[in-house]
This record gives sequence, C-alpha cells and structure tokens, in this order.
Amino acid sequence: MAPSSQIPLQFPEDRLSFETMKMSGANRAICAALRNVCRWPYHAFCLIGTPGSGVTTLASAWAAERGGRYLEAKELSQIKHKDIDALASQDVAIDDVDLLKKADGLLMLLSSVKRHGTHVLLSAHTVPSTWKFQSPDLNSRLQAAPIAEIPAPDEELMRARLRRAFARSVLDLPESVEDYLVTRLGLDYSQIEYSVERLAGASGERPLTIPLAREILGEIEP
Repeated sequence: MAPSSQIPLQFPEDRLSFETMKMSGANRAICAALRNVCRWPYHAFCLIGTPGSGVTTLASAWAAERGGRYLEAKELSQIKHKDIDALASQDVAIDDVDLLKKADGLLMLLSSVKRHGTHVLLSAHTVPSTWKFQSPDLNSRLQAAPIAEIPAPDEELMRARLRRAFARSVLDLPESVEDYLVTRLGLDYSQIEYSVERLAGASGERPLTIPLAREILGEIEP
C-alpha cells in the first residue's frame, strides 16, 4: 500500500469542558456569554460557527456544565411531542439545528422551556434566517434570541487545536512543524482536521519534518 493511500488512525477523546478547553483571547468572550445565562435576554441563545470551529464542543460543554441534555437535531426529531415538555424541565443544547426538516418539535421545545423557566442553546453552522424549516411563530421567537458567532482563532488557540488533532491521530508534532503549519494554514479552523488527516495518512513510518509536511500538503495546494 502506498503511503499516500494509508488510512490514518483516529482515536476517540473525551469531550472537553469549559475547565479543560483552551481559553484565549479568541474564545474567552463567547464562552463567558454562553455560561452567563442569567444575562441572556431570552430563554434561547443561538451559537453559530463554521465547520471545525468547535460549535459542538461548546454546546456539549454548556449542557454538561448546566446539568442538562445535549442532543443532535436528529435526536430531537425522534422525540415524541408528548415527551418534549419533560425534556424542557432541564436546560437543553440542540446541535446542528440547521439540519432539522420540521419546525414543530423545536417550536414546542421553545414554548416548554419558557414555561419551565429553563434555557435552550441552539447551535448551527448558519444563521436562523437561512434555516430551511420555517414557520411565522418560530421565526418570531428566534428573532428574539441573541446570536453569537464563534470568531476566527488566534495563534494560541490554533496551536492548541493542532496539538489535539495530532494527538487523536497518534502523530508526533515537532515544534518546527507546528510553527510551519500555523503559518501555512493561517488562522482557519476548517484547515486543521483535513490537513492533519492528510499528514497522518501519507507520512507512514517516516518522522514528520517540514520538508515532508510541505511535500504532502503540496498535493492539496489550490
């Protein structure tokens, strides 16, 4: 099997909490806004971020800290309407909300959360106005919810994310290669996972060096 066609190993890792995730100037403010629910102007909050930006990590960490439930959108779709009120008795994070196909379950959840005095965090890759499922009642409620978008990483956060991605792939990351990747990838979350997967799959048994990284990643230059 040629090195470039090897399938890179990926090892699972524990979900991060607010205490264990890296905090920097890039994410400190948005994490504080999520955690300070008493300052929310509405019982729902929309968290938006590009793929790879950590939307799921933040939603999961928020639910865990609140002692609530974290659900993917498809899981909400499978909950019977009669059981949504029980779900809303605790704080709930719904991830990938933009993948929902119908508005009824989310509309019921928002109504029940308001009645129980709990909170719901809605996370997605796109803003609510672009979500495919729509209803006048749901739209009016979502317009009242604050929207926060995860900003681009700073260098400190980019380095932390690179190290975690390399650790999942069981691939050594020399400091010199880390410096090179931070420069090459720029401050862009979306480049991390694909680039590390590419390096892990093509490096084989060879120690990772800057020339080798440049050779491998050169294959995906635009």
